[in-house]
Order: sequence, then C-alpha cells, then structure tokens
Amino acid sequence: MAKQVKRKSSGITKPDGNRKRGRSEMRTVTRTAARKPRDEEQDDDSSDHSEEEAVHQSNGDDYEDTDGENDEDEDSGKAYSALLTLLKTDNKEKKEKPESFSIEEKDQPSEDENEVAGVVSDNENEDENEEDQQISDNEEEEEVKGLASDPFEVHFNLPSDDYLNKEEKLVLKDHEKWPIVDKKTYADLALTSMLQLPPGEQIEPPLLKSTKLKDYAIKKRVLDSYEKAYGLDLTETDSLIANSILNYRDVNYQYKTFTNKNYRRIYVMHALNHIYKTRDRILKNTTKLHVHKESSNDEDLEFRDQGFTRPKVLIMLPTRNSCYEVVEQLIKLSGTDQQENKKKFNDQFYAKAAPPNNKPEDFKDAFKGNNSDFFCIGLKMTRKSLKLYSSFYSSDIILASPIGLSMILENPDKKKRQYDFLSSIEVLIVDKSNQIEMQNWDHVNTVMNYINKVPKEFHDADFSRIRMWSINDQARLLRQTLVFCEYLTPSINNLVSSKSFNLSGKVKFKPIINSEKSMMNSIGLKIKQIFQRFESGSPVQDPDARFKFFINTILPSLLKTSSYEDGIMIFIPSYFDYLRVKNYLKTSTKFDFGSIDEYTSQSKLTRTRQGFASGKIKLILYTERLHYFRRYEISGVKTLIMYGLPSNPLFYKELIRFIGKSVFKEECELDLALVKILFSKWDAVNLEKIVGNERAPILCNSMNELYEFR
Repeated sequence: MAKQVKRKSSGITKPDGNRKRGRSEMRTVTRTAARKPRDEEQDDDSSDHSEEEAVHQSNGDDYEDTDGENDEDEDSGKAYSALLTLLKTDNKEKKEKPESFSIEEKDQPSEDENEVAGVVSDNENEDENEEDQQISDNEEEEEVKGLASDPFEVHFNLPSDDYLNKEEKLVLKDHEKWPIVDKKTYADLALTSMLQLPPGEQIEPPLLKSTKLKDYAIKKRVLDSYEKAYGLDLTETDSLIANSILNYRDVNYQYKTFTNKNYRRIYVMHALNHIYKTRDRILKNTTKLHVHKESSNDEDLEFRDQGFTRPKVLIMLPTRNSCYEVVEQLIKLSGTDQQENKKKFNDQFYAKAAPPNNKPEDFKDAFKGNNSDFFCIGLKMTRKSLKLYSSFYSSDIILASPIGLSMILENPDKKKRQYDFLSSIEVLIVDKSNQIEMQNWDHVNTVMNYINKVPKEFHDADFSRIRMWSINDQARLLRQTLVFCEYLTPSINNLVSSKSFNLSGKVKFKPIINSEKSMMNSIGLKIKQIFQRFESGSPVQDPDARFKFFINTILPSLLKTSSYEDGIMIFIPSYFDYLRVKNYLKTSTKFDFGSIDEYTSQSKLTRTRQGFASGKIKLILYTERLHYFRRYEISGVKTLIMYGLPSNPLFYKELIRFIGKSVFKEECELDLALVKILFSKWDAVNLEKIVGNERAPILCNSMNELYEFR
C-alpha cells in the first residue's frame, strides 16, 4: 500500500449566491405520498433517521468481497452523516393520514439541510476487512478470448500514455473538431444515427453487430439474469443501442415515448457488467500480487487497475420513484442472493400514490409514486449481495438527483463540501433528462463541474494500483456518458456534444418525424396556425432579437390581428423571457393583463385563472414550467401567441386545445380563433418535432417569413 498523500484543498470557489431557479412557492405543497400507517412505523429513533439516510456518504475504499456484512451499526453514526436533518419535518407530521398525491419539490434546501449536506468525517472508514477476496462463482475471465475481444479491456486498459497525451492536446487543449464519420438511416425503425470520432486516432473497440447478447463480453451472472428476465434476443432498435453502449461509446438516445423502458434494462445490464469486471479484475490482480510477494522472485510486479476512489457508475434521475424503478432493475439483473437494507429503501423511495386520472398519461408517469426530487444513495456489489445505503466511498454505483448531489458538492460550509467520490466515475448515466431539465438544469451543470476532478484528499488510495490516466487527470477522455431523453433540447444535447470527450466516440440516435407523424398533424382541430420567423444572428443574440421583434411587431398589432379583445394567452417557454415581457407590459403598455408562473401562489393561480375565464382579465402570460408541473386546462383562450416553441412537442397540442375548449363551450368561433408562433432559424430542433422534418428546413431557410397551416 502506497503512503497516503495529503493534498491541500484545490480551492473550490464559493457559490456566487445567486439563487438557482427553483419552485419555492410550489414547495409549500404538503408531502403525503410516502407515509405509512402508524402500526407500520418503527420506533421514534428509527423513523427520525429513515428519511435522513436517503442522502449520505462516508470514507473507506476497498474492493474485498463480503458475503454478508454486519457493519451497519458501525456506520450508523458515520456512513450516513450527510444531510442529517433531511425532511425531518415530514416525520413529525401525523402518520395516520392516507396516501394522497402531491408533487414533492425541493429545489432549495432548508438551512438545516444545507448546513449538513455533504458532511464527511475524517475518521469514518467502513470496516470491511472480513471479505474473502474470492472472485464470483463460475466467473473467471475467459482468457482464451484475449484482451482485444473485450471492450472493457480495450477502452480502459490498453490505451498507452503517449496516445492519451496526444489526444489530450487535440481534444482538451486545442479543441479540435470531432468529425462525423458515419450517418445511417433506418427507415423501418424511423430512426437515424450519427457517429462522431475524436480528432487524431480513436480507441477501436472490437465492434460486434449482433442481436444476441451472448455474442458480447458480458459477465455470466449478469447474462444469466438478463436471459431469465427478458431472453437474450434483442430487437433491431435495442441491438443498435446495446452495440454502442457495450462498446463504451457515448450515447444520446431519444426514446420517443415514456412507455419505452427497453433502453433502461440495457444500461442497467451494462452498469452491472462494468462493476463486476472492475471488481473481478482487481481481486484477481490482488491474488497475483500476494502469490508473487510470497515467492522468492525479486522482480517487481505492477497492476494498475483502479481509480482514486471506488465509485465507478453515477446514475442521475429526477425522482425517488424513478430511482426505485432503476434499483429494482439492478436487483433483478445483479444475480445477487440477498439485498441489504431493502425494507428501508422501500419505505423511503416507494409510494402507491398516483396523480389524478384526468391528467395526461405522461404526467401520471412522471409524478407517480414518491416524486421527491431530493435524494442520493450508494449501492455496493459483493459476491452474493447488493447493499443499499453503502457509504459513498465504499459504493460501486451512486444514484442521485442532481439537486441532492449538488447539495453535497457545493455545501455553503466549505468544511462539509465533498466531491472526491466522483473522481473515478467511468460510466455516467443521465435518465429522463427532460424531467431533470424542467426541475433545474443548473444542478446538472454543477455535477459536471466536479465529475472526474482530481480529489483533494486521497482516502488511503494505493498509488501503485491507480491507472496513470487517473493520476494524469485524463479520466474525462475515457468516461462514457449515456443520456436518455424523450425529446432533444440544446442543454441535453450539450451533455454529449460539448461536455463529453470519450475517445471511443459519440453516437446520437434521432427519431425520424415526418409531417404525418408530427405533432401538428395530431391536433384534430382545423385552426389557423401562423408561424412567424424573425431574424437572429446567433443563438446568443436570439433572446434579444426575439424580444425586440415581439414588442415592435407582434404587440402593437395584437388587438388588430385578433378577432377578440379578450381571451389572449401569451405562452412563454423561458422563465427569464417571461420576466422580461411581464416587466415591459407592466411599465410600457396599458394592457390589462394577468400572469401565472411556477412560483405563483395557489390562491393567485386560482384567482387569475378565474378572472381570465370570465373576461375580466383580457390577457394572460403563462410559462412552460407551470404547465409541466400542473398541466392546467385553461378556460377562456381565444387567441394564442407562442413567444417561443415549447420544448415538449406534446405541449403544443395541449395549448391549442385550450382554444378547442372555448369553441366547444361556444365562447368563440373556430374560424376566428388564431394561433401565432414566433421562431427563428435556431429553433429548428423544436420546429421539426412540431411540423415534421420535411417542413422545418423550409420554414427556417426559405425567403418567406410567414407560414400558415390549418
């Protein structure tokens, strides 16, 4: 064991104090979803700690293998020291209330939660020396296949120092462009793929194109579990995704609809396979070192097979319910005989509550069960068990919401900040990215700033076993990033295109949306829809250009172009644009308007909606995030102005159906109703989802600036 090296703090700058956009008003909703009847509760002490332990971490990095660990009592005051007051108020409420639906949102922590977020005691170390150091049963590495046939070995262990140094210069210092080397269209799958490779040379994985998982280098215990649950045959779409994932390429995949869950079992299988390969390789090499040490051979033997810390996989998810579903999948495919702390996990992450039946299906899926967005939990894999609530530094997989993780990374108390456990992440998975973006994407950016950062302390790391690319701060060049979303947005796209540097390449899968399958074609109303393009020099200039066009062109003629003097809704996707327009209407016009957004109190929401429906309020401003979290059906809409295209194409149809509701109530005539949409050429991605991929280029690039559809 190499001597522990202590390093001075790298000087994390204190957060600038600017409040990240959250949902302060909406967080007043009482939490009820996860409560149990009183007769199921544990004693007061355990209940006080149950929610508290949902976010935690500790020290101690070791890969020895334990069949049954009894160290939980030792860890109780150590491994779960972070966020000790997490949701304490929930436990003080009456427990006998029946389960009911509520949207749990916690974008800004309380002072108590903030005070202890990310605390790691210098003393805490898990005692796991009782592990027997045996490689998993019947899972010796198949040497006959050779290292070159295993993508894990090719990607992480074969790249030379010279190669990585050259690529580091090209990719990170010179910022050379990543060429697109392959584009394919799968017409029968309504899918396209695009492959980008790094400048210079790529890591060339042993590419296999098979629809059978047994043809890939997957650990037997994982493969057997997958076969038992789902069989080994893959659909054509799944085989395309699996091929890129299992070959350690970055993947940006749009799964089109929330009902598609196939991609999840593929990335869970991949994460487990990665953990087991890492673990077994380390145990094998440790055995070889022990044998070599006991022999009379004086020749030095070196194996570099580790990172600075143990966690290798980070999975970011939007809610506790989504975390519950992923953990259930991990358990199903892990091949473990037992799961530790499963009951506590179920108590904290599972709930039967469901949204009202009158809400859309995608809303019910997003907010079902325990929809709290504040959690962080570690999982440790051993030979026969899966341990939930393992300390961060002894975990293999960390599952977290971006806000739960960022609370640890940027605790206002500098002494309690912690980020070393993210230093050796090799597989980053971001699932349900659209839901995370609606919560607050700033927290994702925070996590990306700390992942693969050289640790400020080295936690008893054995430097003789650490890979040189970790020591040389080149881990980013080998980290795989997997991003899954229902629809693509610029922020989500940037995770792979701009913030990932995987030398095995990047693959983007994109659905083909023709005019027949476009959202416009599914509205069911023959209503006038006018698309108005404005000129914008660049994406950076777009907000200013949009605002100037709106106040100079749209607003002055609004009452003239509208057949009605009331019932005017202005839908604004961006909260910052919303504030800008709201301020202008208040200070520079005489419009009698109301405004509702994600921060508006419930009483004002009700009052404003009623005033608009009755005609007392002539014009209303409405934000996309409010629609996402509430999915209101606004009454009284006769004219709809979209300041920008909604990021979720489904919202386009729902907003237009507000007018359909007014037509049905005979409050306006369909032929006199109007929908006007502002867009620029930089809105091509959102436009394509609404009008189709044939029409979008025409709208963005042709001479005409005005287009009408019905």
